[in-house]
Amino acid sequence: MQFKRLLDTLARSSAQAVTTLGQGQKEEDELKEYLYVETDIETDFKRLLDSSPPPETVIFLCGSSGDGKSEILKRYHKRYSDEFHFHLDATHAFKPDQNAIQALNQLFEEQKSSEKPLVVGINVGMLFNFSSQGDVEHEEIRRAIEAYLQHGEEVSPSFKFLNFEKYPKFSLEDGETGSAFISELIERAVAASDANPLYRAYIESIETSQDKLTTNYQLLQIEEVRERIVKLLLSARLRFDQFLSARALLDFVHHLITGPGLLFDNLFVSGHNELSDVVSHFDPCSIRSRRIDQFLIQHPLGVKEQAFEEFQQSVANDLNVRGLGAASWLRFFYLLQEVEVGNNFHQTFGSDFEQPLYDRYIEIWRLHAAYDGRGKTLLREFYKDELFAALMRFGNRLEPSLIKRGHMFLCSRNKVSISAHAKLRPDFKQIEKESVANIHEFPVCIKVGDQRLRTFHVNVSFLELISKINDGYRPNKHDKNTIVILEEIIADVTGVIVNSDRLLFSTAQGQLVLTNEVEDEEFLVGGEE
Repeated sequence: MQFKRLLDTLARSSAQAVTTLGQGQKEEDELKEYLYVETDIETDFKRLLDSSPPPETVIFLCGSSGDGKSEILKRYHKRYSDEFHFHLDATHAFKPDQNAIQALNQLFEEQKSSEKPLVVGINVGMLFNFSSQGDVEHEEIRRAIEAYLQHGEEVSPSFKFLNFEKYPKFSLEDGETGSAFISELIERAVAASDANPLYRAYIESIETSQDKLTTNYQLLQIEEVRERIVKLLLSARLRFDQFLSARALLDFVHHLITGPGLLFDNLFVSGHNELSDVVSHFDPCSIRSRRIDQFLIQHPLGVKEQAFEEFQQSVANDLNVRGLGAASWLRFFYLLQEVEVGNNFHQTFGSDFEQPLYDRYIEIWRLHAAYDGRGKTLLREFYKDELFAALMRFGNRLEPSLIKRGHMFLCSRNKVSISAHAKLRPDFKQIEKESVANIHEFPVCIKVGDQRLRTFHVNVSFLELISKINDGYRPNKHDKNTIVILEEIIADVTGVIVNSDRLLFSTAQGQLVLTNEVEDEEFLVGGEE
């Protein structure tokens, strides 16, 4: 079957998954060429090649496995092979008894007498290995690599680095939340165009029969469905710092269409694809709400609303989807929640599917990333009402009465609690200086009085934790990865206030203030705090 065969070329396990300088089959090559999406790193790479660098230049195109290095290098090898020497994959050796490090040593030795600049496709891991294991005669290259890996700096004009990790797939800038690259890639795969080999094969397939593959392809053609999938991938990126390579995305598209079930089930089933394994954590069936629980219980018992009966018929007629279980219907409702279908019964679950945590994270990330002296009010509200409130609640979990006083618990001796006033403020000047490059974290900049604390970089899990603490949650061992940062911030705060000139001693019988009058060189006992 032509449609299935072409779809299988998208799979990570396909022989066509990795680009080489050899030739594949005509149809597969046409599909790969059609699906190719030019990225910002490719634009910068082409600009660097067109700048006519001197012969001693070495250009490292680096990143991780599957991110598209080989595809870019193959395309430009065809155009620039007369002007540059290309080494497409630094994991390859030139001889059977040679390892990759030895091959790079040979490559750089030959480059010294070459009249062409060298272009190397290399994984970051291999860069690190060569910086520590390469021959001493290539010390200049090793130092340049080490400086780049440690500080992101190019210390010599002879060595240029273009790293896929510096070109994030997602953007959280105002008006651009999402991923132009991922959206365009999936859209190309399902575009209703004669230029699309997959679409031509799909048309030929539905002329003979409508099956699971064609139904899934049809569902993926719906723009709102694709947008929902991109939002899920963004959530996966924020929550789990999930790496998204071009190869992994194509394998994900292959799984969505050819997986064991219909597209909305394939999206959340684990054990078949690395991205769906992560996306499965956002399965709407795991959401707890009265309406969702009621539907999951009533559907297997045959208790159905008239509106749902009518909706089912519309879905069968319009989308060829029928005979679903309760969990599958719920996933269908979630994936197509912005799509008009029949009487729109599925849209009654819209409020149950909302993800306020991720919307709030994006808002806070933007406030930090775009801060230029304006927007203080919104930032101050976040720090005061969310972050500082959680710090005080967690820091004073052993003495909650201290929260109203604005004190932070320091220690306890002989049933006497010692605390000091914690004047917490956002450090706006430091926020303005911070570079917010990665979408999966933003900087927390705090001052205690006039003393600046170190900057902490936190993620969506941290934001979720402080939100839960403010709602009365007590962290436990399952929060250990996130709670570490919270404890470090509190340790820095107490490290400042422990030197305060006023300490509060609290017992079950009452409180006592101890003041250090530095100028008078005496301690005063008493007074109010």
